[in-house]
Amino acid sequence: MRRIHFFGGLLIGLSVLTSCEKDEPLYSQPTVAAGIQTQTFEMGETYENQLFFDFESQQTYTSTFGLWDIGVACQGEPHFVICSGKNSEFGAAMIDSISFENLHNLNLKSLDWNFDHPSGNKDSLAFRGCFIKTSNGYSSLLNRSYILNLGDKDLGIQQYIKIKPISVIGGVYEFLWGYLADSSSMFLSRIFTKPIHNYAYYSFTSKQLIANEPAENDKWDVVFTTYKEMIPDIDGTLYPYIIRGVLSNPNKIRIAQINNGTTFDNMSISEAVGLNYSANLDVIGFDWKEYSQSASKYTIVPNQYYVLKTKNDNYFKLRFVDFYDDQGRKGYPKMAWELIK
Repeated sequence: MRRIHFFGGLLIGLSVLTSCEKDEPLYSQPTVAAGIQTQTFEMGETYENQLFFDFESQQTYTSTFGLWDIGVACQGEPHFVICSGKNSEFGAAMIDSISFENLHNLNLKSLDWNFDHPSGNKDSLAFRGCFIKTSNGYSSLLNRSYILNLGDKDLGIQQYIKIKPISVIGGVYEFLWGYLADSSSMFLSRIFTKPIHNYAYYSFTSKQLIANEPAENDKWDVVFTTYKEMIPDIDGTLYPYIIRGVLSNPNKIRIAQINNGTTFDNMSISEAVGLNYSANLDVIGFDWKEYSQSASKYTIVPNQYYVLKTKNDNYFKLRFVDFYDDQGRKGYPKMAWELIK
């Protein structure tokens, strides 16, 4: 049984890229407020929200976390990402030795399960090595497929998804997928992308595209969200943890972390310009807070802050003030920032 799913412009504003597409309108540089600004970002006690924030316009955009399973890049080198932070089991395994049609009755415990590293580096993704360059786009390796564990036992036979990337041509991704426990299931999906977003997101449960990014990628700098990372326990053994932190938009900003030297109050524009900035998504990350066993709550790491450089060559310094709201509920990080002049 083969079903064909096409996803395009009417669903979430994504459309096929063509040479006759109109140029994006030019926007004037936003007026940036002076002085220290503060804001509480309401992720919620169960972290159901993710919040996208732009420092220059001071606009906040909100979407619900975890509605998607897999994303495809809308610009740059084609690649897939997965929603690793949905649960502790969510991950993917690469299969090279078995054809897609024969993927069933696998020993799942023997597979090498991975999730996306929050740095965003292409060689640290669970679906790394998806495509090779061809004369007219990108195609996949002959027998390379992936198994995606959605990590939800309530899904029954739909918990494990087998995926076979096929091609990316003109910004259009094509891939086969089906349920690992049902050898008769096979779906051919085609996703049209547009570079005003970083990714186009798809849910295997709802079989539809998800509008995960609530704003175009030139309108936000950072996102408060949930993701997964390997963190050492008290004995130094690494374990995958679901964590809450801040990831950046590499298409708009670069970030430097400061935890020694110039204080937050004294950071000057000349010093800011001379810093080494990173495009890694997790420079801010999660470790601006730490859990205090004695206080039984998260506390903010002292003397640690960040400097952010935008495409407009504006420099902002930012630090965290709290992780709780006025009622003592976790999941309400408060951030302070200022334009460096």
